[in-house]
Amino acid sequence: MRILRKRSAFGLAAFTAGLAAATAGLVASAAVAAPAPCQTKNVRTGIEYKGASALANAITAAASGDTINIWGTCYGNFRVNQDLTLNGQGKNATLDGNRQGRVLRIGGGTVTVRDLTITNGQTTSLGGGIYVGTAAVLINVRVTGNSAGTNNFGGGIEADFHSSVTLVDSTVSGNTAGGSGGIDMFMAKASLTNSTVSGNHATGATTDGCAFGGTIYSCAGGIWNYHGTLALTNSVVSANTAAYRAGGIRNDATLDGGGNPTDGITILSGTTKINSNTAGDQGGGIWANVAKGIFAADGTATYADPITAATLPAWTGSVMGNTPDQCFPAVTIGSTACGT
Repeated sequence: MRILRKRSAFGLAAFTAGLAAATAGLVASAAVAAPAPCQTKNVRTGIEYKGASALANAITAAASGDTINIWGTCYGNFRVNQDLTLNGQGKNATLDGNRQGRVLRIGGGTVTVRDLTITNGQTTSLGGGIYVGTAAVLINVRVTGNSAGTNNFGGGIEADFHSSVTLVDSTVSGNTAGGSGGIDMFMAKASLTNSTVSGNHATGATTDGCAFGGTIYSCAGGIWNYHGTLALTNSVVSANTAAYRAGGIRNDATLDGGGNPTDGITILSGTTKINSNTAGDQGGGIWANVAKGIFAADGTATYADPITAATLPAWTGSVMGNTPDQCFPAVTIGSTACGT
């Protein structure tokens, strides 16, 4: 566009107003732009699917071991019952539950999820974002803005009985549930590496959550390790909240006759930090049913990843800045005394 050097006051005002209107129109158009439509392609067969049922159709047609590439935003409530890789393409590849159910249910095999956002899952059952009945591996995945409702567990992820969940370079944030706002582990295994669990909320259950003295409250804003095994390596659990206990992590262990835990083992490794979490009553950072079960890796084979069995690096992180306390009851994690 050519702009003259000399303009009348009216001409300049008109030009400025027109430019402002055009700019506003562009901004408005960008703000309301619809997400890119869902497209998928099976890498092995080369078959492509487009439209509202693209991902559901691709999953149904896939053989065990296939990889499905995903573009755009796929709306729905998806079920996978075999070994499968769901591979996002582009920075905005998304699975969206549209607030009409859980986003992804894994009922068989090992499912690998890469480079995807899992969002807008809403269910009154377990696992608003992802329910894992067998095994899941999440690599560069965002699980955000999901809900399991006020009377259940695992707003972001539910790792159910004897399942396993591996998170690498992933984030679980902004999810809610009555208990376990971020991740719930029911006698399961979980390994988090270079990952973040933040801004999740245990909101206050009415018929479930955590019970003490016959009164029901909510527990575990970030992660609840219920008689499972959890390893956190170079990861962060921060800014999670629980209306009652365990703002960051809750750990439930069973002790043998010698007072040693046989399950409910949580291992902190590498630079892992448990910070800035909040509980309404006790255990701002960590709450444990017994003063054992929380360990610091020391770089030896004594402390291994519960899924890969690889030796975990020594813990150099911290538990700090949590409210109303750091750990309850007071526990010793490696050489760190963690209490009020």
